[in-house]
Amino acid sequence: MLKREELSHERIEQIVRDAHQAGYDFFLTAEQREASLKEALARYAPGDDAWVFAYGSLMWNPVIEYAEASPCLVEGVRRSFCFWTPMGRGTPELPGLMLALEEGGRCEGIAYRLAPHQVRSELAIVWNREMLSGVYKPRWIPARLRDGRTVTVVTFEVDTSHCQYCGDLSMERAAHHIAFAEGRRGACRDYLINTAVHARALGIHDPYIEELMERVARLRGDDAKPPALPTDGDAKAAE
Repeated sequence: MLKREELSHERIEQIVRDAHQAGYDFFLTAEQREASLKEALARYAPGDDAWVFAYGSLMWNPVIEYAEASPCLVEGVRRSFCFWTPMGRGTPELPGLMLALEEGGRCEGIAYRLAPHQVRSELAIVWNREMLSGVYKPRWIPARLRDGRTVTVVTFEVDTSHCQYCGDLSMERAAHHIAFAEGRRGACRDYLINTAVHARALGIHDPYIEELMERVARLRGDDAKPPALPTDGDAKAAE
C-alpha cells in the first residue's frame, strides 16, 4: 500500500531521477508538475470545495486527506488498462499495465471532497502521485453522486499520444501482463484485484474489470507459471 510519506517532494524527485537514469526521460520534473497543477487550479475558485474522482487505486488507497467521500458516476469515459508501467508494477522485460480513463462509456467510482483549506496541499499530493510520467491529462468533468447531487470532479484521462499508451491491446495480451508483471510497487494483478474487490464493496459492477479478473485467474492457474506471451499486432512495451 502506498503511504503518504512516499509522495513527498524528496521521494518523488528520487523516483524521477531513477526513471531518467533508466532512460525514461518523459517523466515530468517538479517544475512541470507544478505548472500542470497551476493550470488545473485556474478552473478552481478559491474558497470553494474541490472534488477528486477515483476509479482505480485512489479508491482503495487514497492517501489524501478529505472531508467527504461518495460513490459517483461520470459519463463519457470508461476504465481501461491502457498504459505500460515498466517500473512500478512491472519491468522493462515484462511491463505491467495501469488504469486510466479513456473516452466512451461510463465509469462509477468515488468522489472525494476537499475542503477549501485542503485543496492546495492535497491536490499537490495527487499530482505527485498521478502526474509522474505525464501519461494523464487532468480534466474537470461533471459527476453525479449517489445521493443525487451533481458536482465537478478533477480526474485523469489518458494522453493517447504518450509513449506509454497502449489502448489497442487485446484482452488476452492485457490479461497476460496483469497476471505476471511485477515491479517495485508490487504485482500488477494485486492492483487489479484491489480495484475489483473495492468496486464490488461499493456495489459497482464493471464487466471489463470482472472479465479481466476471470482471465487472470485462468492464466495464473495453480503453479502461476507464465504461458507463452501472445502476440498482438504492433503492441509494444514502454519506450
